Amino acid sequence: MAQVAFRSGAHAEILRKVFDVPGRGLTRPLAESILTLDFPEADAARAEELNAKANDGALTEDEWAELEAYTSIGDLLAYWQSKARQVLQQP
Repeated sequence: MAQVAFRSGAHAEILRKVFDVPGRGLTRPLAESILTLDFPEADAARAEELNAKANDGALTEDEWAELEAYTSIGDLLAYWQSKARQVLQQP
């Protein structure tokens, strides 16, 4: 059976679109909840470890895919949190 590679960038882009559907914007309670989201400490440490290995040019293919996933999800989270802050700044 053929395996399908997980492409985190594509998945993150599709999730981003869920939050950008016109007319469905973020509610204040959802915005407040989004601002509380973050990686668990172990995952943040793992992403940091992978970044260090990447800087040394020592990542395996699997580690590169893992780092790419952390980066895509981190970017998506930053995007959502930016949108959430905008919602909460509105009167």
